Amino acid sequence: MIGNDIVDLHLASVQSNWQRRGWLQKIFTESEQQLILEAKNPDNMVWKLWSMKEATYKAHQRCFPFPPKYNPKDFISSVDDTMFVGSHLYKTSSKITKDYIHTMAYTSHCNYKFMISKNDSYTSTKEPLKKYISLHYKIPTSCIEIIKDTYRIPFVKIDGKISKIKLSYSSHGVFSSFMIHL
Repeated sequence: MIGNDIVDLHLASVQSNWQRRGWLQKIFTESEQQLILEAKNPDNMVWKLWSMKEATYKAHQRCFPFPPKYNPKDFISSVDDTMFVGSHLYKTSSKITKDYIHTMAYTSHCNYKFMISKNDSYTSTKEPLKKYISLHYKIPTSCIEIIKDTYRIPFVKIDGKISKIKLSYSSHGVFSSFMIHL
């Protein structure tokens, strides 16, 4: 299974004060807090670990559909960017730029495509995903709809029918990203 998350670093710096008392303790394990406090760039480490937890949550929820309930401390990172949820293991891969942090999580190596786009006020954040599906599967974009089920897991509808296309979709601030299982 797959999951992905993106963090707009500018928006995160404006919206969140992760240094306020008790915030780190509520979200991160003691070892993760130590990684943050010892990091050369603590801000990036906070958002990388956050993004790893979010991407893993999405992959885990797709594996085991359950009502949305996110307890960040249930998603534990290790030194090699592996995440554990109980006895379940997920690999993650993160890209850090000056503008965003993007993380992908997956249960096993699989064929996937991902894309990161910067949104403008005129384009739906789902348009790059719909365009990719259209080109890859040779389907008109007008036939494609991205929806979420009652557990907020995204699905692709083609001509009004739920397809077998597995995807993860994320947006934050001016960035959106998707990961699609091929």
